[in-house]
Amino acid sequence: MGLVRILLPLPRAAARLAPERGGPLLGAALSHCVTPSWAGLRSPSAARRLAWADEAVAVYRATADEDGLGRALALRAHALLLSGRHEEAYAAAAGVPDQESPALSAFLGDVRAQALAGIGRAEEAVAVAHASVEAYRASSAPDRGDRALGSLPGALRTYGMLLAAVGRSEESLAVYEECAALLAAMSLRELAHVELVRPQVLSELVGVLRALGRYEDALGVGPEARAALRGPLAWAAPEIVLPLRVRLLVDLARCHSATGDPAEAGAYAVEAVAEARKPHGAGELTSALDCLAELRDT
Repeated sequence: MGLVRILLPLPRAAARLAPERGGPLLGAALSHCVTPSWAGLRSPSAARRLAWADEAVAVYRATADEDGLGRALALRAHALLLSGRHEEAYAAAAGVPDQESPALSAFLGDVRAQALAGIGRAEEAVAVAHASVEAYRASSAPDRGDRALGSLPGALRTYGMLLAAVGRSEESLAVYEECAALLAAMSLRELAHVELVRPQVLSELVGVLRALGRYEDALGVGPEARAALRGPLAWAAPEIVLPLRVRLLVDLARCHSATGDPAEAGAYAVEAVAEARKPHGAGELTSALDCLAELRDT
């Protein structure tokens, strides 16, 4: 994706000079830039993704490539989601014409589910997320173009997260455990396409286990979850990884407290506060401070 970004001026020039051939080339390049990708690259800003997606839609509208337009519209809906514009994202995803690609249709379902959750319609989002999971299960192996759009592990993570949000913790745990097992069986090449899903699933699995009172089990997953939040991914997507790390540390602190280890609990809480004081962790600072204060009062 990085090389395509750098070379974008070339297909833009081709589209100006020879629209019939250059237009589809530019549309494909822009769609490639917008497509979710985490492997080794710092993520472009949500605003830049959305600008590329808008341009791709405009380019494809001037061509006869309906498949390309459908893909660009789906990617625009996802870019709106990443921008936090959940109502617009839901409307954009719902407005994409029916797709022949099962993977793209499943991806749109995942976008709709997350958008619904973002506008407070979590109960409705659960059903949409379940349908997305089933669509991924029913689809054959995605081709190269669809592989980077979304995945069964990503859809399972959304489904598990939403089940937890509506209080269906036991069901959420089963989904997270299925997803974790699926990720564990993947090759390094396969994991490259779902690089961000693994730390999300492991850290959120700890939270679900804690919510169910299974503190020892949560502490057992903790080291693997912490390891998944280190390395290149922390550099590539700090705005996502750092809040996950703070929430994980808070969960582990509370688990240590519940199992009678106040010293370890305090150490995790102090680390959580330190991480939350970093720019991308600020949204979790109140939670980390509350945890530390509660542990010091006990």
